[in-house]
Amino acid sequence: MININFFFIRIIGMIFSTILKMNDTENGIYKNNKNSQFVFLPEDISIEDDGFHESEAPRFTEWWYFDAVFDNGYSAQMSVRLLSIIKKRLVLIFQRLDIYKDGELVVHHRKRCALRNFEALHEIPSVKLDGKQVINGYIDKNTGNWAYDLTFEINDTSANLRFEGQTRGWKGRNPGGDWWAVLLPRADVKGTIKVNNKQINVSGIGYHDHNWDVRSKAATNLGWFWGKINFKTFTITWATIFKDMNVGQPLLVINKIKEGYINVLPQSIDFVGDDLYMENGKSIPHRFVLQTNTENVTLNVTMNVLKIHHVKMMLRMHYWRFHVSCKGSLKVGSEYESVDETHIAEFIRFR
Repeated sequence: MININFFFIRIIGMIFSTILKMNDTENGIYKNNKNSQFVFLPEDISIEDDGFHESEAPRFTEWWYFDAVFDNGYSAQMSVRLLSIIKKRLVLIFQRLDIYKDGELVVHHRKRCALRNFEALHEIPSVKLDGKQVINGYIDKNTGNWAYDLTFEINDTSANLRFEGQTRGWKGRNPGGDWWAVLLPRADVKGTIKVNNKQINVSGIGYHDHNWDVRSKAATNLGWFWGKINFKTFTITWATIFKDMNVGQPLLVINKIKEGYINVLPQSIDFVGDDLYMENGKSIPHRFVLQTNTENVTLNVTMNVLKIHHVKMMLRMHYWRFHVSCKGSLKVGSEYESVDETHIAEFIRFR
């Protein structure tokens, strides 16, 4: 009887999930609004913008984020996050290191650092935790490119990597008023990772951004999708910020190696997240379609989710990191490129 009941519970659960999937897809709940009042306006930055900003508000968060997809099937994410609850009195600081193989999580480590052992400079990107240099950013004297040396070591896992930028960075304000700086839309990455006491040489393509002055207003939105797509010479950085399940505020910036960037306005962006299933109690897309068609730019990419890594934060927040198979094409002016690669994307929900 127990086995029969279990069988029927599974069948009912599958039917319920399928109904939710069908209804959500038909309603198109993850779809951007072309008439969004928010317009992202990227502007030029200097490497000093990647220094520590803090905030005038007592409650805020600020983080430095890096990820890379390597040639040997491994990928990694590294970050340092500061969460101020009571300014200069109750401040939580974490470093995080996640390593994947073929999109599957291999190790997930997070380490807390006391405020007294946190050192970050305002003038340049330099972060030390417990007396050890974790992030060191500078301009390479030989190439003129922005470069970062990362040393993340948590338990028996480490990532010692050098990121060298290949594209021009930019920054802009999000709907919540916080700043988002993409210092390295695309970077060449080389170095080593250590997993289960085995050191592995790696090389691939990386990304780095920095968010600061993120206050509670940001959480009045439902959350956001974000990702990037690397073509042969072009890189797409995209996001859609949802105020609720029916209103998505999109942004799309196109970089070219050794050249500048192009901003695409919301009315020219089509973003859909569909193929929905229940994951961790929420309705989660397993496919994204991103399109634009302007006088100078034509983009059509489908991203199918391969693997999902879920983390719950601060009781109510849900974070999903996706490894996605990106297939499609991009035309900028007379230049045409196609893509068939695996990249990293994310979905965060505040409620």
